[in-house]
Amino acid sequence: MTRTAKVTLLAACALLLTACSGTTSGTSASGNTPAATTRADTEPTGGAAPASGADVCEYLRGQIPTLEGIGSEVGAMSNLTVNLYSWYEKKGAVPDGAQIDEQVAKECPDVAAQVYKLAGIKSFATL
Repeated sequence: MTRTAKVTLLAACALLLTACSGTTSGTSASGNTPAATTRADTEPTGGAAPASGADVCEYLRGQIPTLEGIGSEVGAMSNLTVNLYSWYEKKGAVPDGAQIDEQVAKECPDVAAQVYKLAGIKSFATL
């Protein structure tokens, strides 16, 4: 499968899951408690070290004007999903949302809060 096809498929899945979901991703079936994650769940894929928190924050800071210009949370979430995945893929390791949350909580919680709000998410684990 080509990279473009993978990115398109990922974006379509994100839209469908967002539109069809009756519960917030990242929560248990009861919707009251976050789903459990283990250290194995937070290891990046691809075998390479993840991008640094500073790099992630710089990337996200640069994406804010684009996300603001989209004008809808679903559109911003889709854009963020595709572009963040592509950015990480170029870096060689794609961490899961919990690992990204850890990085931005330490490095740039203000940027993370703004991105969460624009994309209508509470965590990168939602993506």
